[in-house]
Amino acid sequence: MNRRSAIVATASLVSLAGCIFTDGEVEYERGEIDVVVDDTPVDLAADRFQSENDDDDSLSFHLHEQDDYWYMEGPEPVTFAEGLDLLPNFAYERRDDHHVVSIDDTTYDGSDSGTELTFLVDDESVDPTEYVVQNGDHLRLEITTGE
Repeated sequence: MNRRSAIVATASLVSLAGCIFTDGEVEYERGEIDVVVDDTPVDLAADRFQSENDDDDSLSFHLHEQDDYWYMEGPEPVTFAEGLDLLPNFAYERRDDHHVVSIDDTTYDGSDSGTELTFLVDDESVDPTEYVVQNGDHLRLEITTGE
């Protein structure tokens, strides 16, 4: 094996650290995810959002270093809302029929005047509490605050 092949193989394994292996095969579902606040993308590649840097990470839905995908493992798939709530430094809740998302220490409440939270899967609007994430989904959360 040449040096380049060894480096690529090692990087692939490191990026999947924590993923479930069954019979020597990696078993997970994955897709793309974007979170945008007032037209500014949230840097989901930042260490604080990665499962490798969180003591309370979840295999059910998580992000890994070195790529821009969400990963979902385990016997039960999660909804879009549950997935967000499982990510480090994110929280999701539903308050009085309004979506509320916290990122780091900032809360975006859909009941606030001028604040809108739009949840998209493959560019189609969905109810995040009902939509079950599937392999290959491109998830997108758009938040506008009117500021």
